[in-house]
Amino acid sequence: MNNKQHCEATRLLLGTKPHPGLHAFMDEYAWELGRGHRLLRHNLETVDYARRLYGEEGGMEAVFHIACDMGLVTPEDTQWAKPIAKPKSKPAKK
Repeated sequence: MNNKQHCEATRLLLGTKPHPGLHAFMDEYAWELGRGHRLLRHNLETVDYARRLYGEEGGMEAVFHIACDMGLVTPEDTQWAKPIAKPKSKPAKK
């Protein structure tokens, strides 16, 4: 998954606000190392870092990112969630 796909999966399947910077950080070495990038920043230390930075939802998002990179969640999995995802609420007009 690319950064946009990670963020979409987070929003649709976890129901939380995605943190694009977290996914960029975790996948920083993807272009250099290909699948080998998962040896870096795809571990408990990064999950703890995300939790400290973004709270419990950030930790969950990091775990979810790892699950996506392992193929447990695919971009196609987000397609079924689109019709049932909560629409972004707009502030009420005064």
